[in-house]
Amino acid sequence: MAVSLYRRFRPSTWDKVIGQDHIVRTLINQIATDRVGHAYLFTGTRGTGKTSSAKIFARAVNCLHPQNGSPCGTCEVCLALSNPANTDILEIDAASNNGVDEIRELRENIQYPPSVGKYKVYIVDEVHMLTAAAFNALLKTLEEPPAHAIFILATTEVHKLPQTILSRCMRFDFRLVADKELIALLGRVFDEIGYPYEEKALELLAAHGEGSVRDTLSIADMCLSFCPDRLTADAVLEVLGASDFETLYRLAEAVLTDNPGELLRIVDAVADRGKGISTLGKELAAFFRDLIAIKNVRDYRAGFAERDFPAAKALADASDNYRIARAMDLLAGVENTLRYSTQPRIILEAVLVRAAEMRTDPSLDGLTSRIALLESKLNSLEQNGIRVAAPAPKAQPADAPKAEPPKIEDLVGKYAVSTESAPVFADDEDAPPEADARVREYWGAILTRLREEQYNMLYYSLQNQDDIRLNDTALTLYTKETATLDLLANDTYLTAINRILREIAGPQYTFSVVNAGKKKTLTDQARQSLNDLFGDLLTRNPNKH
Repeated sequence: MAVSLYRRFRPSTWDKVIGQDHIVRTLINQIATDRVGHAYLFTGTRGTGKTSSAKIFARAVNCLHPQNGSPCGTCEVCLALSNPANTDILEIDAASNNGVDEIRELRENIQYPPSVGKYKVYIVDEVHMLTAAAFNALLKTLEEPPAHAIFILATTEVHKLPQTILSRCMRFDFRLVADKELIALLGRVFDEIGYPYEEKALELLAAHGEGSVRDTLSIADMCLSFCPDRLTADAVLEVLGASDFETLYRLAEAVLTDNPGELLRIVDAVADRGKGISTLGKELAAFFRDLIAIKNVRDYRAGFAERDFPAAKALADASDNYRIARAMDLLAGVENTLRYSTQPRIILEAVLVRAAEMRTDPSLDGLTSRIALLESKLNSLEQNGIRVAAPAPKAQPADAPKAEPPKIEDLVGKYAVSTESAPVFADDEDAPPEADARVREYWGAILTRLREEQYNMLYYSLQNQDDIRLNDTALTLYTKETATLDLLANDTYLTAINRILREIAGPQYTFSVVNAGKKKTLTDQARQSLNDLFGDLLTRNPNKH
């Protein structure tokens, strides 16, 4: 029977324990200086090396010639302790031996000295499973064991242990192992067994191992059986039921650009391929986390491939922090629900639609994000103009002669004349006069004070207004924006601006707002010219333009 990778490559010396340097160094120093304690508590996430470290420590404290704090493996004590029948290192499973009778038996046997080594080491795994009576029976022995006895308690749920137990132990917290260390370990393992692999495949395995060495090697075992010839990134995705970069990117883009229809189509396609919905939720949350990291941390790449990074960076730069963080928060909040729900797809779709529909967020931060997005779109329109798609060609009879394509110079000449002779927009008022130095000074100071006094909504609404006029001591804002007019119809906001203006310019100054008039409309001649250019796109929905 083949031995699994995590058992075959279980560390036997300290140099093979990865990701726990703070613990390894402390234990090595204790062994070197002969300052070994009587009770230790190893706690941390599954698969991070708690039991392996306990076994290494148990052999090292008994070794006659330890090498850099590790057991030599060749002395007579090491050889004796390598026999599973030895009685000097006892590993107890507290999950199945959790009663008070088992602990009383341990207390009676602990008096007997070790048979070959210096210490008798008791490794109690999953110690949080002991009953309250068993903990009470263990207390006195744990506090004052015989000089030859050492206890090592291991648990993944330290919060379940009584404080009386915690206070009697030297506690070591095992951390999650970094992805780069897991990747290096996988590379060493596959090189040793002669198994070819893609570097991207190792990155995926490490990411889905979530900091656990055992989980990472278990997934690698499955992949090795799935594709015994060579490990590829596609094979890892298939085994894990995970999604590739393109799928996650398209989902994130749909969420960040208010496109619930597109994201529902993508989720449907993922479900049709048999991918795990819970896995998709976790991956998407991690993808948003990477987006916000590359947006805010200079030169950070977040593990994206060279060909994928530019697209991810562009998507992150086009979105604000609040919008990305909100999507992360919503996805993280339903992780457990997705894991245990009988209808995870419905839950994930509901969360993604909420994340995409920013109008469902009533908070001030949500409103600020929506205003910022609107300003960005308006600035883009101001700089690039409105892009209108060309009309679809009309169907022609099969026997109709093919028309010669028009020459570019003819089209340019035709439409250059028509646009010059008839302006597209009918302007019924002159452009506002350019503000003088005092207007710019007063208006800039007002905006600064509004931001400092946290009138955020008013500040974002007014910061792009440019039609401000000063007549003697009357400062007037001319605007056609309904949102701005509605805000300044509020006496609180209007009073605040007047107060700030008087503090800046003098008590005789006043501020008011004027509706600049109706919207500019397309003239008939201009509409006909646009129809000639773009077909009936404008006439189908003229109010959109």
